[in-house]
Amino acid sequence: MALDELSHLLNAPLEKFNSLDEAHHCLKYWADCFEVSHMAYLATDLSDLNPHTACLVSTYPQKWIERYKEQNYILVDPIVHKAREQNRPFLWAECTCDDEVVVKFFSDARKHGMGEHGLTIPIHGARADKAIFSIASNARIKEWSEYCTRHMGNLILFSLQFHMAAIDVRGALLNRPKLKSREIEILYWIAEGKTAWETSKILNISEKTVEHGLKQIRGKFNATNTTHAISLAFRLGVLQ
Repeated sequence: MALDELSHLLNAPLEKFNSLDEAHHCLKYWADCFEVSHMAYLATDLSDLNPHTACLVSTYPQKWIERYKEQNYILVDPIVHKAREQNRPFLWAECTCDDEVVVKFFSDARKHGMGEHGLTIPIHGARADKAIFSIASNARIKEWSEYCTRHMGNLILFSLQFHMAAIDVRGALLNRPKLKSREIEILYWIAEGKTAWETSKILNISEKTVEHGLKQIRGKFNATNTTHAISLAFRLGVLQ
């Protein structure tokens, strides 16, 4: 573990992120510093577990993230459910049981590149904001247990600092406007540098339809112009 970096963390809190990309790069950097396989931050309304309003920043394998969304695992994930019930950090081993759904979930996670062991820290902010911070590892069970005992304080500190640094990005994402599929297509091609006329030809629609779509998009983002709307779309993850 990069002890010099941990010392810096104690003396200088993380600066607020301006985008999800910044948050992701920060998480990847600190996962290396802590010498763990993966880190993940999930901010969502834990009362209804709505996957469409979830803000996920992680170093998890992309194939697992896609699988998780495809199977709508947020509804059965035992780690998420346990985080809803308690405030204290817990090991993933505490979530294992003979329930067929849980066994299938953890088996599928391992097949898609997740670590053998994990730790989750529920976060309950001062403004009633909630989040889940998880750490995954491929260390042996004894080594993992000793690691958690030795570094629990630093991991909790980092999870809280990350939560505060992500507050602006998280808040914006959880309130991001909902665009129709056609509006996303229009915005994508405009972002690629196409004109309204060129976009109309690509999508086989009228130029007036493109211009109307852009007007609707600007209104949903409360953007001053189309360039501003495109910038917000990338920042909020509407466009990738």
